[in-house]
Amino acid sequence: MSDFLKKTKSLEKNEKTHRVFFALWPETATRKKIVKTFEQSSQYKMQGRVLRPDNLHITLHFIGNVSKSRMDCLHLAAQSIDADSIDLVLDHYGYFYKPKVFWMGLQEKPSALVVLHERLASALAECDYHMEHRPYAPHVTLMRKLVHSGELESMDPVSWVAKDFVLVESMPVAGGVHYEVKQRYPLR
Repeated sequence: MSDFLKKTKSLEKNEKTHRVFFALWPETATRKKIVKTFEQSSQYKMQGRVLRPDNLHITLHFIGNVSKSRMDCLHLAAQSIDADSIDLVLDHYGYFYKPKVFWMGLQEKPSALVVLHERLASALAECDYHMEHRPYAPHVTLMRKLVHSGELESMDPVSWVAKDFVLVESMPVAGGVHYEVKQRYPLR
């Protein structure tokens, strides 16, 4: 571990932390299409916690709680990324059983998404970030605490071109969380 990171870690113990992650953040028109498509599914009517439309996103890397100084390091790392915009097609529903999460995902991961995910992980390693070992499964979470998904039906695909990625802070609010975009990083 570098001297900078050792010093940063000792300072972090006394600093306020921020819960952050990197994501692809859909524009308003895409959010509306995602919500409209979801509202037509049978799962929408089931008991669970539907996510607020302004919180919809595809996570690239979840970082967790970090100090302001470490957040600055993450920002500098993200600024170094050189990657192409990404053509995304959300084309199927899925359900993660253990966390009880219903989601909309991509059957095919575009190569530009894989490249961005890997380049960002490499850059973030300088900030003492360690990428998860499980395979990357890009998706938009639609509902939490859905006890059983029922039959996963087909859906009309939602297309979107991601022209940037963002650094987001998760902040607690009554009845859940609010995600606030802190920085945007353009893609070619």
